[in-house]
Amino acid sequence: MSTPTAEAVRRISASQELVSSDFVALASHMNDCERSRGRFFALRAALDSLHAMTSRRIVTTGALFACCGLGLLVLV
Repeated sequence: MSTPTAEAVRRISASQELVSSDFVALASHMNDCERSRGRFFALRAALDSLHAMTSRRIVTTGALFACCGLGLLVLV
């Protein structure tokens, strides 16, 4: 027969196990994120933002590069 105190202790230990497993999962995730950043994280982030900005305006971006290229050819 279980006593109310024993039941409360079981509930507390079960909740501590959940918190402990969540903490381990979070720590593992944080380590994976830190490892994935790598040496060129800033460059990759800048290129990702540039890609996000230009991919929606690919025709305009191409025209801008073509105009800049023609402008450089005229100046040289």
